[in-house]
Amino acid sequence: MSELRTNRIVPRDGLVSGTGKAGGVIQVRNTTFTDIETISCDSSFEDTSIACSITPTRSDSKVLLSVSVTGEGNASDQRRFTHRIKKVIGGTTTYIQGATVANRVSLLGSTGDLTTDGSTSASSFSISNYMDEPATTDAVTYTLQITYQSGSGGGTYYVNRNVSEGSGSPRFVSWMTLMEVSG
Repeated sequence: MSELRTNRIVPRDGLVSGTGKAGGVIQVRNTTFTDIETISCDSSFEDTSIACSITPTRSDSKVLLSVSVTGEGNASDQRRFTHRIKKVIGGTTTYIQGATVANRVSLLGSTGDLTTDGSTSASSFSISNYMDEPATTDAVTYTLQITYQSGSGGGTYYVNRNVSEGSGSPRFVSWMTLMEVSG
């Protein structure tokens, strides 16, 4: 004789908002980027190939976003590379970044200052567990953007590699993961 015991059965679409028990994972989408990419930029943000889309099943769902990128920047002065997330829903673009305040640059994060020769060593930066509320059942596309923070002459950021491309130079991996979470 078979026996099935359980404390609770959760619907496949997660727990319903307002139950006091929200937070069930409904779906997961992931992009893993193993190629190398060169991002040339001045003070404007440039898209990277690190992007992922998700179509929420309910408009009250949230999207838990995680991104990890490894690379190295090169520039003529000792400024940093910064990043933000571009979010596109039905042709409308918004950004996940810091608050806009007078005379302040609105960013999500930074790679840190470059060294005196204008380079860094390869380093990772990540966005761990950012909870977005897209309020839609339309497809949502998230794209990592990088810029050179207000220095003179611009700079270049190398995704998944060092500035130096000599024999034996390492290669890295970057990714973006999106999880639809019930509201």
